[in-house]
Amino acid sequence: MEIIEVIQIVIRSLYITITATAIATITGTLLSILIYLKEFKLKRQIIMIINSLMSTPPVIMGLIVFLILSRKGPLGEFQLLFSSYAMILAQVLLLIPIAMSLTLEYLNKCGDEILITCKVLQINKKDIAKIFLKEIKNYLIIVIITTFGRGISEVGAVMLVGGNIRGKTMVMTTYIAQSTSMGNFDESLMIAAILILISFMSTFFIKSLQKDS
Repeated sequence: MEIIEVIQIVIRSLYITITATAIATITGTLLSILIYLKEFKLKRQIIMIINSLMSTPPVIMGLIVFLILSRKGPLGEFQLLFSSYAMILAQVLLLIPIAMSLTLEYLNKCGDEILITCKVLQINKKDIAKIFLKEIKNYLIIVIITTFGRGISEVGAVMLVGGNIRGKTMVMTTYIAQSTSMGNFDESLMIAAILILISFMSTFFIKSLQKDS
């Protein structure tokens, strides 16, 4: 494998996972705060479903996205299957339940204190969500690290909807899977080392942001 191709695979992997992590974290956090603050029927059941979705096998989520984006699917006309966009969508659907479950767990532990503070300070109801975002910003670092780590290590879903096409949708994890099956262990170990290095560097970088905040 040429160095240029390795760089392309690494950049593609980071682009897909960082995009999916950003979308999932923002969406998951906002939905979690909304669910926590609002009282409605089936609230407990919805939270149970969110927690259950954390353990959904990635290949099942990939299959759902595949069916949605296939020619006969509702979004088939956009021809997004076997593209980076399909891989991002699959990762987003995988990561949102993780982001929501982690955020809701934290809110259940610390949310009451934030609400009491808001009542004491007579914070407007419209501004309470903003206060919650500000108060849990440090914890969101953990959410980001967890979702990013889950996304960057994903194989099944992204391979199914991306097709592992060389030069187009091949990412580090799918390359490792393919290369290992072909007996190219040296190349697999090289990409695996890069993947581990990226995981450590990303965690260190995000943790450093937490210390500075």
